[in-house]
Amino acid sequence: IRAVTPLRNGGIIVELDSEDLATWLREPAGRALLEEQFESTVSFRSRTFALVLEYLPIRLQLDDTSLLRRVETENNLPTDSLSTIRWIKPVARHSAEQRKA
Repeated sequence: IRAVTPLRNGGIIVELDSEDLATWLREPAGRALLEEQFESTVSFRSRTFALVLEYLPIRLQLDDTSLLRRVETENNLPTDSLSTIRWIKPVARHSAEQRKA
């Protein structure tokens, strides 16, 4: 464990020092062992981060559910590491000549 940060609401944030440990704790066996160490319920929350990508083709269908999985595969990212995608500027405000956003 790299760091433990107490929160005002009584919770804690645990920063782990390896991806292997994080992966193990997400599995039922690892989670059960961690929960045994605490007197209260343990909940896991994944952090999400916003990414801004420039110059994506306008023809890209963001509502295609397989798009995020294809992007993950093509960029060697773990499955389900991308949760959502959207245009910064609403589609209605894209110009007719615009090809990338």
